[in-house]
Amino acid sequence: MSTDTELVVLFAMLHLVALAAGGGLLLLALHGGDRHDDRHNGPGWGGNRPPAPPRRPIGDPPLPVATPARVRLREPARLADLLPPLPRRAAREPKPTAPTPLTTPTIPQP
Repeated sequence: MSTDTELVVLFAMLHLVALAAGGGLLLLALHGGDRHDDRHNGPGWGGNRPPAPPRRPIGDPPLPVATPARVRLREPARLADLLPPLPRRAAREPKPTAPTPLTTPTIPQP
């Protein structure tokens, strides 16, 4: 056989193996896991026990530190319109200017 024919046969076998593996996984996924539980329902395995109660009660009141959100996001308004405006910063006072140095006038000498 030539190398081209061997390459085509190799790729065909690779695809057949991949299709078989994918089909097997698909069958396992569609089959489900119910048969495993059916084997252990006889006496001695505890298959007829009622389900265990939940560990904590369902529907607890909210925690005391839980606070509602400031804004409901389901409203049609813009988020910026729903939030209160931020407080403005106070204006800064201007820096004091340095005093000008006093100079004594010089008298020209004749």
